[in-house]
Amino acid sequence: MPPSPPLPFRLVEQPAEFCDAALQVVRLPRGIRSKAKLLAILADKLRFPGYFGHNWDALEECLRDLSWLDGERPIALVHPDLPFGNGSDHRLTYLDILASAAQANPRLVVVLPK
Repeated sequence: MPPSPPLPFRLVEQPAEFCDAALQVVRLPRGIRSKAKLLAILADKLRFPGYFGHNWDALEECLRDLSWLDGERPIALVHPDLPFGNGSDHRLTYLDILASAAQANPRLVVVLPK
């Protein structure tokens, strides 16, 4: 049986303490509850290009690319908690986008709390 592909997420006990010298660490704030706020924070922290459309499709496109960021160092997107409420459609959509982008772009590492 061939080995299974690696999970697209790193699950850690203490995201606030996560560090890895090989990665450029980008930390999201705790308690994000709105899509607009999440997209604005990601656009700012990851310096998305001006054409970023502030919607789910644009987020996935940008996370799959990241070519505008300096260097080739992988980016660790560290979440101290999961955005939105439990069972939220936005949460499920966001996690799907993160998984898809992390699988497509080896430069993106997604860190989530266990």
